[in-house]
Amino acid sequence: MTSTGQQEDVWSYGYLIDNIFNDLMDANLSQQQEEADKDDKDKPKRINKYIMQARNKFNFIRLKSPDVKFSIYRQDIKENTKKDLDKYIKDCIIVEKANIKLNGIISEVIAQIYKEAEPLILSSIKYEDPQWVRKSINTIRSSVSKNWELI
Repeated sequence: MTSTGQQEDVWSYGYLIDNIFNDLMDANLSQQQEEADKDDKDKPKRINKYIMQARNKFNFIRLKSPDVKFSIYRQDIKENTKKDLDKYIKDCIIVEKANIKLNGIISEVIAQIYKEAEPLILSSIKYEDPQWVRKSINTIRSSVSKNWELI
């Protein structure tokens, strides 16, 4: 409680990670992509765009390619979560400082996205050992650290 009697917003690091992850898991591919996929009976009708991005960028991210970054779109984050994010980085004046402060949170969110994308990634591999791919997915946190962008 503050001196004025109002309760301050206190939340844990994990709370912010969960909220961002849940917001991103609600983001599906655009309607155009869904319409294009309707004709293909084997494809799901709706798929999360971050799961697809994880699959498409997996090899580049695990090789730590400097040209490929995992993109998170601010528009996919709900307003309440954006407010919490802004509170978390309110003391950061420079964008680079904010990115450094957010690195742990965003890296963890991306690691959770990759864990959700694991079946899709495993189903798309052709010439690799699935155990090595699983290991790469489990260690993606270090590969994606500072290799993301919040747009």
